[in-house]
Amino acid sequence: MAKDTKRPVPPSSNSISTSAGKSGAPLDPKTGSETELHKELEAIRERDFLQEGMLSFVEFLEANKALVAGLVVIALLAGVGVIGWDFFSQRKEMSAQESFYALEKTYSEKREKYDQAKYGALTGAKVADLIKAGTAVEASGDLTKDYGTIVDELESFASKHKGTTAGVQAALLAAETRVQYKQPDQALTSLESSVSATKANSLIGGLARMAKGNVQAVGGHCDQALKTWEEVLSSKDIAFLHSEAALRAGLCLEKAGDKPKAIEMYRKAAGDSEKSTSAQTAKTLLRALELGT
Repeated sequence: MAKDTKRPVPPSSNSISTSAGKSGAPLDPKTGSETELHKELEAIRERDFLQEGMLSFVEFLEANKALVAGLVVIALLAGVGVIGWDFFSQRKEMSAQESFYALEKTYSEKREKYDQAKYGALTGAKVADLIKAGTAVEASGDLTKDYGTIVDELESFASKHKGTTAGVQAALLAAETRVQYKQPDQALTSLESSVSATKANSLIGGLARMAKGNVQAVGGHCDQALKTWEEVLSSKDIAFLHSEAALRAGLCLEKAGDKPKAIEMYRKAAGDSEKSTSAQTAKTLLRALELGT
């Protein structure tokens, strides 16, 4: 067996005594003898590499107490910073949601009556009776007449609370309404700002990008819409949106006359989630394209 060779310990430069015992180990400044921890480790004659590393680590800690203490403080401060930022973000979101509630309530009350009149007409209900009862109102087709300043207020709120879920919700409502009133360019302007403040792999970020792509497609910018939907398709964290994104991409490509790529997207949408409405729609469109109808 190889003879155990004692490693010389370099003199310490801190407050611990720089003198050493016969074995070369550092001395305890209080007792003048080797530290107990060092003697215990040195007593093991055949140390493996892990034990050797532990000894070196302990010696380093003994010789660099001030440095280690500083690192611990830094780590604690970093942790406090993360917790503080998380708390600040939550407070910011809560405040935004509280402000959004009243705005969204006003908007929803107006929209519900317009929707009641529209769906009443589709189902054969007597719209005049619904209007007389005060549960429905026929839209004029003029955004300002129907909603007043509420859409502008939603967009202003979205700009003020950029980066919050409430802000994105406001932008989505405003954009959807502008599209209904054939104002896709204005819808896109307000929506883009909110989308840029979200992450593509987050729930709200994915929904915002789906909406942005829809607005771009309605405005006749299919090439831009495809790039936006690709952000959704490339994120594994929002896989539940992939079928819908692929379906809409297929519709855009088919409209643009790119049949091979449209088929590719329909196949992706059909195979992504067989039970979803998007998948079923994609299968129907895929069969029609493949049969040339």
